[in-house]
Amino acid sequence: MQWWCAATGFPWTWAWQWYPGVHLLLLLLAVAWWRLGRRQHWPAWPWRWFTFAWLTLLITLDWPVGKLGAGYLASVHTGQFLLLTLAAGPALIKSIPPDGWLLLAPPGSRRWRTLRRMARPLPGLLSYTGLVIATHFPAVVDAAMTSQLGSLSIDVTWLAAGFLLWWPIAAPRAFAALGVWGTIGYIFAATLGPTIPAMMMVFSDWPIYRLYELAPRVWVHFTANQDLKLAGLTMKLIGDVPLWLTAMVVFFRGTNAQGEMVNA
Repeated sequence: MQWWCAATGFPWTWAWQWYPGVHLLLLLLAVAWWRLGRRQHWPAWPWRWFTFAWLTLLITLDWPVGKLGAGYLASVHTGQFLLLTLAAGPALIKSIPPDGWLLLAPPGSRRWRTLRRMARPLPGLLSYTGLVIATHFPAVVDAAMTSQLGSLSIDVTWLAAGFLLWWPIAAPRAFAALGVWGTIGYIFAATLGPTIPAMMMVFSDWPIYRLYELAPRVWVHFTANQDLKLAGLTMKLIGDVPLWLTAMVVFFRGTNAQGEMVNA
């Protein structure tokens, strides 16, 4: 029995497969979130944010997406990256209310200072970009995805990268360090890092990942090179959309707030 999705080299089948490690991790996450809310006595529980994050993790890590991405299709692997960094990451931040974050990191404490530093643009940007590029190197992907521990490490790293990316944007005001234009500039800079692996995939004349090149084909006429180019296009064209939509929301909210202050 496999506890976590990893490349096996076996021919693809649509027969359902149970990955108990995925379900155990998600169960522990739900219990931890519920116990944190009970302990902190949240007056309002962000159920929608947590449910969205939990379901996103389930879809991303479980069968069939998890299995396809782990050892068959680079394009699905890229989809996992986008879901973990651009959807699950910010949703998990929002699943804890601002008062909850302040109870976890009281003002003036070491944890509060750490989260304040993480809310600055440079640490988040450098950490996110570095993790994205490192986890898309062919040597890293080919080595990691063949073991359950390595595949788990990639998934957890992407989730951490999502937290680092979104914390300067979604952090409560007690930790936030960016204004409207600073946030928009930060978002623009964040779109540049994934461009490197995306262009590497799109403009390569041959599959750069031996894992996906030699993997049994899911569809006979969908070649490894076509899969790789789709992965690159997905990372760049679809991956930028949530960030630019966020930039638009930040801009309009900021201008509306300034207009209300002038009218007042």
